[in-house]
Amino acid sequence: MGRSALEITARGVVQGVGFRPFVHRIAVRCGLAGWVANTPGTVVLHVEGPAAALSRFRALFSSELPPAARVTRFRVRKVRPTGEKGFAIRPSLREGIALSTIPPDIATCQECLAELAEPENRRHRYPFTNCTNCGPRFTIVASLPYDRDRTSMAPFPMCRTCRKEYEDPLDRRFHAEPVACPACGPRLFVRAPDGARVAAPDPVETAAAALLSGTIVAIRGLGGFQLACDATNEDAVRLLRDRKRREEKPFAVMFPDLESVRAAARITKADEAILLAPEAPILLAPSRPSSALAPAVSMGLRTVGAFLPYTPLHRLLAERAGRPLVMTSGNVTDEPIAIGNEEALSRLREIADLFLLHDREVLQRSDDSVVRRVGSRIYPLRRARGFVPAPVALPRAFPDVVGLGGELKATFCFVKGDASYLSQHLGDLEQPPVREFYEEAYRFFREFLDARLSAACRDLHPAYFTTTFAERSGADRIFALQHHKAHVYSVLAETGFSGKAVAVAFDGTGYGEDGAIWGGEFFTVEGMEVTRAGHLVYFPLPGGDAAVREPWRTALSLLRETFGREEAEGMAGRLFPGIPPGSVRLLLDGLEKQINVVPTSSAGRLFDAASAISGLCPRASFEGQAPMRLEGAVSRTSRGTYPFTLSGENGELTVHWKEIVAGLASDAMRRVPAGTIARRFHDTLGEAILSAASRLAETSGARHAILSGGVFQNATLLSSVLSGLRKRRLTPLIHRLVPANDGGISLGQAYYAALRVAGG
Repeated sequence: MGRSALEITARGVVQGVGFRPFVHRIAVRCGLAGWVANTPGTVVLHVEGPAAALSRFRALFSSELPPAARVTRFRVRKVRPTGEKGFAIRPSLREGIALSTIPPDIATCQECLAELAEPENRRHRYPFTNCTNCGPRFTIVASLPYDRDRTSMAPFPMCRTCRKEYEDPLDRRFHAEPVACPACGPRLFVRAPDGARVAAPDPVETAAAALLSGTIVAIRGLGGFQLACDATNEDAVRLLRDRKRREEKPFAVMFPDLESVRAAARITKADEAILLAPEAPILLAPSRPSSALAPAVSMGLRTVGAFLPYTPLHRLLAERAGRPLVMTSGNVTDEPIAIGNEEALSRLREIADLFLLHDREVLQRSDDSVVRRVGSRIYPLRRARGFVPAPVALPRAFPDVVGLGGELKATFCFVKGDASYLSQHLGDLEQPPVREFYEEAYRFFREFLDARLSAACRDLHPAYFTTTFAERSGADRIFALQHHKAHVYSVLAETGFSGKAVAVAFDGTGYGEDGAIWGGEFFTVEGMEVTRAGHLVYFPLPGGDAAVREPWRTALSLLRETFGREEAEGMAGRLFPGIPPGSVRLLLDGLEKQINVVPTSSAGRLFDAASAISGLCPRASFEGQAPMRLEGAVSRTSRGTYPFTLSGENGELTVHWKEIVAGLASDAMRRVPAGTIARRFHDTLGEAILSAASRLAETSGARHAILSGGVFQNATLLSSVLSGLRKRRLTPLIHRLVPANDGGISLGQAYYAALRVAGG
């Protein structure tokens, strides 16, 4: 029988995830000869043998990929057989190794969980059990190449048994850099807030007992510290809120198992698949009224951020506690998470009553990722642990460039070749410690990627930290791109779309090309050209950031524009009973005199106003609270819309909101239930988006519609618009790999810069 040969090249998350041992196993099963090797950013393999065996190999290759592997580029070509004998795993080629060789951190696999639970296994209840298919990766890396001596596992020489596993190509711990066992690996210990050692023969048992007694425990997790308490204990949750200075923003909850998640949230099979995925993100799901969770966990919202234990330590703690645990970032609100033991004892001693520590250093800070489900797939809200630094594939190769992101939910994004690398979620850059974290992470990515930057792209806003940072980014050229256009380009980068489309970018605020604050924008896309084609009619935004914290301010401004000052002032007394009349008059005076007022088209602020007018959230303790309460209140039965008008002004389509505000106010004054008002507002805004997009599509000949911006984190609005677009035979393009909010704009900026440098 004749002998054939194939050369296969795979790119993506294909290194550090058991890919080469997987190839070795299936090649041997199929009776094939050849070899497999890592090269910079890729895995290359040569297989030869009978044609039928090669066909079987390709089928197994597609169906049995390691759970954490993600192939973004796959090329197969026929080559001449070379007479290989047997199948070999060849040494890696080290030159030019890039960040793509480091996979994201991976949730504990089923095999390791089985070992953890098996009393006869030498890793029974060992909290640092891992293998090639799971465990820490990105968060333990110090430098490249990705070898043990360049990670925080360097201080832990492997014992003879672990070394044997590590060197055996047929073992699932083959070249698993974090491999360890109780004889040679990291260890747990417990300390008091003053740093004193606490006698704890079983540190997990000690921590679990503390949690069940109502105290707060700081836990050194995978990407940094987490603060934990009993999620069913109202007093404990409120104590954590007080100490962490986190008034009302919801907490994430770690559940022991899927059954306990089902008891607290309404989840589908698709939701369960997301919870059990190697990325193990926090999933935002509808909560059950009968949930045993303390009310202070979600503070009146109808959702819960649920996740399952993703490390052996989390699993052991959840089993011992036997109930859901609040598990939130180990920081004071708005600061970066703590990663070092001494750092945590210093920064968190006023919050935590006990510290569960270990001696494996965390080298790269990384918060938990947060997602929703849209359709049957992930819709990212915060991209960090489990996803970073996995690349987002681009349609073609480009010179090295970087997008620097915005001010809130900051990330940056490097483009190298045909891949883009977003940083982990870094936080809001208003605080100096977060700016230091940004610069620290930027240096790490730039060095690891060996990025020789042809260009950097920043936001238009002159006062953003990233605007000034651009000058020291190390780039040859600097471009500026309007915020909402960056949202559109991020979808173009993610999807690889190139053609005619309409785009909707709805969010809170972004500095506009005309100096106004944009936020409710429509664009036309022609190839790679993005042109503003419409927007919500401008309205006066009083007080800038103060309007975000106090939505009644925006609501009063819109009421004044709709009804006039006198009637608006009278309405305010009934609609905002907690606001002093003097504050209302003072704001109205400022609006008339144009003091600290800017024009805006912000859809996010329109949501704020609707939430305030309906009585749901006149004041907010965190960004996004008012729209979240509005969405949470939506009635599932009461449908209907308020009137609205579209018109063409100065060559652009405008969406008028006065009739919407009038309808909101009329319902609120008549004491229509807030849930009904919320339903009507969502339905109205959905119809306005669909009407505007349809009109622009008709005039431009587009058959695709792009949706981006933080407003589209609202699942009620997004689902309505997606359904409406399909009914109008417009194909929607949405985010699946990066957040629709400002956490994704760095990808759009980087893609724009890459196109500019490449002459696109």
